[in-house]
Amino acid sequence: MRDFQECLNIFSHKARDELHSLEKLLDVSEVIIIERVRGDLSRILNSIASANPEEYYFVEIYNEELKARSILVFEGGNPSRVALGGTDSNVVNPEDFCRRISDSEIALYKVVLPLLQWRQNMVFGFEPIDSQHEEILRKWNEIMRQLLRGEGKEAVALKELVNTVFKHLAYEEGLMRRYKYPKAKQHLKDHKDFRNLLNQLISRADKFGVMDVLREDMGFVYAYLAHLSSADSELASFLKKNIP
Repeated sequence: MRDFQECLNIFSHKARDELHSLEKLLDVSEVIIIERVRGDLSRILNSIASANPEEYYFVEIYNEELKARSILVFEGGNPSRVALGGTDSNVVNPEDFCRRISDSEIALYKVVLPLLQWRQNMVFGFEPIDSQHEEILRKWNEIMRQLLRGEGKEAVALKELVNTVFKHLAYEEGLMRRYKYPKAKQHLKDHKDFRNLLNQLISRADKFGVMDVLREDMGFVYAYLAHLSSADSELASFLKKNIP
């Protein structure tokens, strides 16, 4: 009875028709499995009741008899997004779903944030570049937070990120020209290619949405970031030796 009431308290007030969207969000999120149980919703809720407000969790519930699935996003210990639907596109009544909660498979996942960790090997010893790189990573991670919150601000966060990257690239290019960096030609070409990639990213996000772009294109972006990081390490080393 307790599980039924706790389930109904959540689903009767918060359930939205966004199961497909939360399925995609779970797919693009980096998560670790915390627990899997059958029917013990109270146990799952208790385990995250005192979670840090900066932590995010997914709870996934599946009922075989109803062919129904639910995905919940928790911000700290509070459910911020709740989706419920049938796996065969059938309509599922929240009360029917909760009455069968004891027969449902329940999984708890913790979202790994930040998505991109600022690590010591990213510090190249040239402070302006280091601080700008750290700010870029912070803005990358803000996109995922906005997606988890579901407030529709992820497109704004993506454009803020791209603008920050463009300013950073322009800053580096100014230094390369001013101090006659010997590898400037290739580095400038890399910047041009990365600008084109990010412009395409914005265009595709405007057309298909940020989440679909993350699913399809982010591997290319991460690979290019790794490449530029290696090139920036060489640039930082040169600048430290040549700037009085």
